Amino acid sequence: MKAIKFAEPWKVACVDQEMPTPKEGEALIKIHCAAVCGSDIGAFRGTNGLVSYPRVIGHELSGEILSIPDDPARNPKGLKVGDRVAVDPYIYCGHCYACSIGRTNCCTSLKVLGVHVDGGMCEYFCHPANLLVKLPEGMSYEMGSLAEPLTIALHGIHRGSLKAGEYVAILGAGPIGNLVAQVAKGLDAESVLITDVSDYRLALAKKVGVDFTANTRSRNFGDAMVD
Repeated sequence: MKAIKFAEPWKVACVDQEMPTPKEGEALIKIHCAAVCGSDIGAFRGTNGLVSYPRVIGHELSGEILSIPDDPARNPKGLKVGDRVAVDPYIYCGHCYACSIGRTNCCTSLKVLGVHVDGGMCEYFCHPANLLVKLPEGMSYEMGSLAEPLTIALHGIHRGSLKAGEYVAILGAGPIGNLVAQVAKGLDAESVLITDVSDYRLALAKKVGVDFTANTRSRNFGDAMVD
């Protein structure tokens, strides 16, 4: 199969490697979409200090299940062959203190796809069956691959305890910032302001329904809010 592999910073290639074989508790997935994250760019440039090399990248993934365990303990969601799924790229132990209180993102032995272990920017990929999420009917694989960045936006909103009717200011109109804005609008924020230094990104924010934008190279929050 083909895979995108970084031998070291600034050295990337599409390589041939053996198709993977699922281990116990793993599903085999045919990858249909692998999005490019800013951390992937950092891995390419050598500025992401967490990445080890050589490394197959890719953690924003969606695909189709080709095989999966029947055991409910290993496959608690009852997924089956043919299901279209998004991949949770954070592999946690389930036993440490952080995992025991539901903070699996803080697992003491956390492994992130494309960072600590090989990711899924390849044709076929094996992953723990319990870390797969079925895509809704009608959702494209492209949209499904954005589940991971969406969860980051949701996490930020939840940590901020946003309530309906509140005002929201977001610094940065990149993909995460724009997703945060859309989540805030979906939760009935009264008004959403987003700032950036890129007119292109701010135009995208307006396109997806952000109320106010401000390029902070030339204007401040107050000016934007009276537009």
